[in-house]
Amino acid sequence: MLNDRYFDTFDMFTWEHYTPVLLTLLVVFGIFYFRRSLMKSPYKYRIGVALAGITLGLEVLVNMWRIYAGAWSVSTSLPLHLCGLAVLTSSYVLIKRNQRVFNATFFIMLIGAILALVTPGIQGNWGFPHFRYFQFFAVHGMLVVNFAYLLFVYEYHKDFTYRYVWINALTLLMLAVILFPVNLLLDGNYLFLMAKPGPNTAFDLFGVWPWYLINIAWAGVPIFFHLFYLPFFLRNLRVKKPASLMSDLSANLE
Repeated sequence: MLNDRYFDTFDMFTWEHYTPVLLTLLVVFGIFYFRRSLMKSPYKYRIGVALAGITLGLEVLVNMWRIYAGAWSVSTSLPLHLCGLAVLTSSYVLIKRNQRVFNATFFIMLIGAILALVTPGIQGNWGFPHFRYFQFFAVHGMLVVNFAYLLFVYEYHKDFTYRYVWINALTLLMLAVILFPVNLLLDGNYLFLMAKPGPNTAFDLFGVWPWYLINIAWAGVPIFFHLFYLPFFLRNLRVKKPASLMSDLSANLE
């Protein structure tokens, strides 16, 4: 699992890519399918804490591996990319059950995790069965699982309204403003503000640096955020229709 011969051997859209993605989807489906049982379970909070512990543990493990491999650096290894921040944020929300933090960060963190699974940018492109391959897919899969648990078991989807789309966009802008000077100070590339993470990622849709930053800001963020909001929009329509019918019926009766 630590053999250097697996360096730069990962191939996208092959079984080693599809398998962990499908496993993640199965776990998410399981959470959704058994959501009512989980909501009533006396272990609901403990399960959430366990998910947070696993996620944080995976982040600790990758930093231990970086130290072992002589690859740890303040310019590359701090949890300041979207997925590193999602590890901290989703774990905090699971433990503290803080819906305000969830509402302000949900979209940007989940989108980052999903795009990482769809177009993996594994640093070093480590392939199966290297430790980094397993850690990469495990931690990004756990992020999706964490948010599914918060949505369906803690039912945080009920209070997620359209205004949070723009609050998430503002949060992302604030992160970029904060991390740009941090990158200059540390010679880093956190949030991929200074360069793309590598070839064959979603960033390729938006051009070269610095144009991809501008294109993501004016096109990518609004498009992706609204696509992700679509299920919430349809949910709101379904909820409002019966309420509207009852209101009209009451008015007619009066």
